[in-house]
Amino acid sequence: MEWATGLAPNDSVRLYTKLLLAFVAVVLLGVAIVAVLANQAARREVTSLIVDAGTTSESQLALELAGYYRGHGSWDSVPVVFRGGPRPGPGRGQRLIVADVHGTVVADSGGSLTGQSLTAAQLATGVPIEVDGVRVGTVLAVDGGPGGPRPGPPGVPATPADVLLRVNSAIWLAALVGSGAALLVGGVLAYGLVQPIRTLTAATGAVAAGNLSQRVPVNSTDELGELGQAFNTMAASLERAEQQRRDMTADIAHELRNPIAVLQANLEGVIDGVLPPTPENLTPLLDQTHMLARLVDDLRTVALADAGQLGLERENTNPVTLGRSAVAQFQSQANAQGVSLSLEAPDGLPAVMVDPQRITQVLGNLLSNALRHAPAGSTIALRLSVEPEPTSRVRFSVRDSGPGIPPEVLPHIFERFYRADEGRSRLDGGTGLGLTIAKQLVEAHGGSIWARSEPGQGAEVGFTLSAGAG
Repeated sequence: MEWATGLAPNDSVRLYTKLLLAFVAVVLLGVAIVAVLANQAARREVTSLIVDAGTTSESQLALELAGYYRGHGSWDSVPVVFRGGPRPGPGRGQRLIVADVHGTVVADSGGSLTGQSLTAAQLATGVPIEVDGVRVGTVLAVDGGPGGPRPGPPGVPATPADVLLRVNSAIWLAALVGSGAALLVGGVLAYGLVQPIRTLTAATGAVAAGNLSQRVPVNSTDELGELGQAFNTMAASLERAEQQRRDMTADIAHELRNPIAVLQANLEGVIDGVLPPTPENLTPLLDQTHMLARLVDDLRTVALADAGQLGLERENTNPVTLGRSAVAQFQSQANAQGVSLSLEAPDGLPAVMVDPQRITQVLGNLLSNALRHAPAGSTIALRLSVEPEPTSRVRFSVRDSGPGIPPEVLPHIFERFYRADEGRSRLDGGTGLGLTIAKQLVEAHGGSIWARSEPGQGAEVGFTLSAGAG
């Protein structure tokens, strides 16, 4: 399925490329730094090791030659010893030269310097051979020579340069392999970061195009997962709001259709002479106009509350005064229905900072709703009380002894245009907005509204408001 993304496809590709290059750049920089430092450390250590190894070899050879001189008293047979084959030890692969106390070469593993004299500078590079503290000669170890390097075991480098070359080769090979692995892992990680963004972008475009049922999968609990969850919550809220708007539009059309149809039919009858314009025929028409006016007023109140523009003229008000006013308003209707309507309020109730007209309207909606469901001979009580500390809130509740509210209906009674009995006429009921308006007015005062009921045991609907001056 193709979704409108609102962005060019290359935008996500560029983000993927940037993330991938960022991973690679960081890894390459790290590898380069490690390679340089490792190279420097290897150079120092290898040079030190070989130099130390060479020095140790010459010193050992000087001790051996000193023992030879002590046993023979001269260097006459030393050339024979040097022709005996390669010597073991770290000095292998080097050309060995022995000079007597006068600087004359008496033995040369290369075979070309025997009998020649060395300079003082050349002798200074060698290791003295001493017998009982008296210098009897000098031994020198040099790389290669006319005779070529002496053979040694395979794999042993002859010089520090050879060792460093191999170390550097290993380091750069490791850097190349590490860079390739970094490129692979970085690509996978970058794709994992970019793909949820691509999905979210596509879903956002779908919502913008009107598909409010669009959701994104949430597979993680990190920031991207939280973003996806927030998007799903937003889309669900938009979908609910759109459905409520559609339902409200349909409900308003339904509520207006019946009274308009009744008015139209009766007026046409009067105009055609079918119905005489008598009070008996015109009174139902007047009732329909009253209901339409009430519906328009209720819709206006709901719209103002939704927009946060519902004006409240607050003042310190005695809750008992509000209760008496509401009961008096419906007393005659209760008597006509054979319903006992009463006010129960203790003495000393604290005042509340409210808009008296709006709270009286709330109480009127609750009492009117209770009277519509109260059978003859039942009771309705408006009860006022104070909730204990630390809340210090005044409770208003309307309790009836009618049939109660079914459990499946109770969660919906504050919804707009909701009626448990869909077949009940609006002439028998209200506009379907009474409890919705009551909820919005109470919440506008900073209060809370609630309802509870058990089938066959009546229902109680009430609200609480903060006590004291606000």
